[in-house]
Amino acid sequence: MRPQSLPHGQTAYERMGRRWLGLGNLDAPCWFVGLEPGGSERPDWPEVWEERYSSAEVVDPRDLSDPDYGKLFGPGALPQRTWEALIRIRLSYAGGPADDVACLRYQRERFASGSVLGLREGEALLELSAYAAKNLAVEVPRDQFVLERVKRMRELLAEYRPETLVCYGLSRRWYFQELCGGLFDANGFRWSGTTLCALTLHPTPRHQAAHPPEYWLALGAEMRRRVQAARET
Repeated sequence: MRPQSLPHGQTAYERMGRRWLGLGNLDAPCWFVGLEPGGSERPDWPEVWEERYSSAEVVDPRDLSDPDYGKLFGPGALPQRTWEALIRIRLSYAGGPADDVACLRYQRERFASGSVLGLREGEALLELSAYAAKNLAVEVPRDQFVLERVKRMRELLAEYRPETLVCYGLSRRWYFQELCGGLFDANGFRWSGTTLCALTLHPTPRHQAAHPPEYWLALGAEMRRRVQAARET
């Protein structure tokens, strides 16, 4: 296990924890913010992030030489459970098909790409903590830099002004409120400038049943409706 308290500015692990925010493209119209990367921590990732990705805040994960590439992207990748829900939101928001086949194709070919796919395409996949864990019961220093990270995300939100931002994971509601500038309404929405923000249950919750696919499709469609209505006023 990594130490819970680290010397200020002394390790790549700490630098990553403060600066690396996630995957994808900040210029994309749709942002997602979760609690932390899933799975187990990769011991080499802090050094890989500094050396291969030049300590970028947001990185393109589609590196063919990376050992995780094949299981997450590419023609043989299987559906990633959390991502599948986010992809349903993304495709539904775009007004396209979002069935199982379409979601897996999007994951394999395009999801979280850092490249420019076209005008206002893609997504940013950000995290409150940079430290990977299978769930919140796994001890990692997830809260060590969270306020600093939320402050930086809020600055980026004001700078890039995506159309939508989906926050998933109700246990960290307070941090999401800080990011989005205030309380969410009874339906889980609020505006942060011109960005429509939504707060929702994590796609793979620990203590209750997960939402069905229809929930994520409906959320994407409702966000599209609200954004279009705001444009027409």
